[in-house]
Amino acid sequence: MAKRRSVRRQISDEILFLSNHTCCICRIAGKDVQIHHIDGNRAHNDLSNLVVVCLDCHSRVTGTGGLGKAYSQGEVRRYKRAWEQYVRETRGTHQPRVRYKTQLISSVDLIVCEILALRRGNPRAKELLNTLYELHLWRGSPRIDRAIIEGLGHLALMTGLSYPQLAGPVAEKLWEMCFHFVGPDDVPMNRRGEQQVLSCVDALDTLAQFNCEFGHGRRAMRDIVKTAANLFEISLWYSRKRLANALLRTYSKALAACAPEGKLEFREGHAALRRSLRALDGLVREERPGWRNQRRRIGVLLGHRASPDRRPKPALRNTGGRG
Repeated sequence: MAKRRSVRRQISDEILFLSNHTCCICRIAGKDVQIHHIDGNRAHNDLSNLVVVCLDCHSRVTGTGGLGKAYSQGEVRRYKRAWEQYVRETRGTHQPRVRYKTQLISSVDLIVCEILALRRGNPRAKELLNTLYELHLWRGSPRIDRAIIEGLGHLALMTGLSYPQLAGPVAEKLWEMCFHFVGPDDVPMNRRGEQQVLSCVDALDTLAQFNCEFGHGRRAMRDIVKTAANLFEISLWYSRKRLANALLRTYSKALAACAPEGKLEFREGHAALRRSLRALDGLVREERPGWRNQRRRIGVLLGHRASPDRRPKPALRNTGGRG
């Protein structure tokens, strides 16, 4: 059992600020609120795992109050993303001038170079990655976000060459760069937004292949698969087949990297990818039943060569008692 850790004051202040000290579910200002761990692990105090809820909604999140069905973790994450995005937009975050943007892009390059210069296992690497995300959160613009994703792509490349411990944290940051796409009803996605997600998928592709071929990190694989599944959900929410196809190519390449020339060398990674694909197959069937090509591709990756829409063969007609 994970040892319980209290949410540090600095993190607590940050998550309350991001949520405007308001429950992300009911959004009623002035109510008493609590900080909830989405995955139920009280030792997991990353901002992405913390959400602000009021006492009433907290009982529905944990499922301990009443007989109704509790909110799932996926639902809570969507409420969190939608509310934090709304708070950010209503505050009207100041966008920096062009000259200042150029300085920020240079800062991104310096941060990436500093991460690459650190020795393995240095905790400052995660702190610097969080700094990159904060630049996106508070000073984000298309140019700055492109620079951050490009930097994460460079780091993804290095995880396979000299820094495998960085694979999981980089995967998490790639997901956070797309965190604000909570659904078309709350945040529209234009062509530029789609390209941003595709750029993250491209970096994740590199990350997955290198981890499967060289790193063989089990924890990193869990983070990589989790990010891939989250990005695939975005493709479902926005009905973007282009995103879904790009992610399925990532799964295909990663599966091949786990078993080069048919020899299974990274069994845990291969199993994690297949579990994720089975879950995605269920999501596609439920949310986008018309996506037959994508379902067929998932079936092929899982080893089922026949179409997912196979129908039972009709019974033979009675031809007069022959045979």
